[in-house]
Order: sequence, then C-alpha cells, then structure tokens
Amino acid sequence: MGKKIIAFILILIFSTTPTQVSAKTYTTPDKVYNIIKQNLLSHKKEFTIEMDKATMKKIGTDTDLFLPATVLDDKATSKDSDYLKLSVKSWRSEWSWGSLSDTASLTFSAQYSTTVKQEKTLDTKIESVLKALDLEDASDYKKVKAIHDYIIKRTSYDQTLKKHTAYNALINKSSVCEGYALAAYRMFTDAGIECKIITGTAGGGLHAWNIVKVNGKWYNIDLTWDDPIMNTGEQVLVYDYFLKNAKDFSDHTRASEYNTKAFLKAYPIAKDSYKAK
Repeated sequence: MGKKIIAFILILIFSTTPTQVSAKTYTTPDKVYNIIKQNLLSHKKEFTIEMDKATMKKIGTDTDLFLPATVLDDKATSKDSDYLKLSVKSWRSEWSWGSLSDTASLTFSAQYSTTVKQEKTLDTKIESVLKALDLEDASDYKKVKAIHDYIIKRTSYDQTLKKHTAYNALINKSSVCEGYALAAYRMFTDAGIECKIITGTAGGGLHAWNIVKVNGKWYNIDLTWDDPIMNTGEQVLVYDYFLKNAKDFSDHTRASEYNTKAFLKAYPIAKDSYKAK
C-alpha cells in the first residue's frame, strides 16, 4: 500500500501598495521552478521568491507550481525528481503583488516526510552500502539485482502502514511500498542505473514500484512484492516481479500520468521480460 499526500492550495493576495523588491528578482519561469526545487531540496519550510510581473503572468497564478519543480532532474543527485516529488507531504503557495510595483512575490511553504538530519543519515548509509556492494564495474543487471536483494533482505513490510520513507526502509528496516520504491530509486540512481518511481494500484489498493533501465531497455520491478509477508514470519526473497515486461506485470495498474503517450514514449517497457544469462 502507498500514499499520495500532495495538497494544492492557492491564495491570491492583492495590494495597492508597492511591494518590497528583494535582492534577487527572477525573470523566467524556469529560474523560478529551479529555485523552488533548490529550496525544497534544502527542506525549507517557507521561502519567498521575487519575480517580475511578466514572469508571474507566464507562470499563471492558478498553476501547479510543485510538479514543474520536481520534473527537473539533475543527474548528479538522486534526491530530486521522483524522490523529491514523494518526499514532500504537502505544500501551498501564496501570491502577492501591488498595482504600483513591477514585481510579484511568491511565498511557498512545505512539509516533508523526513528531517534534514534523517536525510544526511540516509546519504551516509547509501554511500556506505554501495561501497560495500562494490558495484562500480558491475553490469547493469548485477547492480539492479544486488540492490534489489540488499533492500529486500534487510527491510520488512510495515503492517502498521505508518512508515513511508526511504529512511524507514534503510535505517528503520521497515516500510510500506513507497519506502521500498524510494530506497530503490536512491540506490539505483546513485549506482548509475536510470530509474523512475511509478504509482498506481495493485492488489486492490494504492501502490508504488519502480522501472529501471538495464542494457538500454526499461523494465518493471517491484521490490515490495518480491518481499512477500509469510504467515511464519520468515523473510523471503523472490523474483516474481523482477525486470518484467508489461504482460508479466499486468496485475499492476499505473496512474494516468504514467500512461500518457509522452511518458510511454520516453520510458518504453521492453517487449520481453529480462532473462539473466
């Protein structure tokens, strides 16, 4: 089971008095989205961005500001993009501008699933584990298998349904599917494997899993379902949902955003499930 918690609240504030101009005034939407992303990565609870009114009009005061910031993907880090998108529990934005000013202000506030301290602990853990796994010269397949096995062997499914983060999965060693997918995303990406997090439904409920690129082809992979809950309490590792094509993954249904023509073209799933040699 997974969760999706992002809230969209927009408040418009009109003023007839001039607004104070900050030291930095942004002049393009891309720069605004990037500064939103950078502040979210820093876990800022509230921040204000100054821009000219032309930029505000291009963005639109009724626009979803969160998604454009989280689609920005810096290949040098695994903490933005899909990871950032699922690490923000809720957010809200508030616009203000004055009729006598050429600038507008955007105040953005957010709540996060983890603390800065937890993220630093997680960074250290992932770096240590990847070093111990010694994957630098390994093939794509061996990297994916080693990370898949590592997470499953050390993580149990959280039946209280309260633990959702990669920190929970890798440090507390217990999480729901979202934590498995987030942990896998961080480790796959840091190991040099292209990866995405997919949300949707499976088994009658909300669910999260991954797709990974191995030898130039994209495959479905679900670490949660490869870590089944046994009546005996025994820890089991299976490969029923490891590097599968769409047919062998048909009991998972993607959310609509992952089924668009553009997404499917960018991340086409291989026709055949991966066969290890």
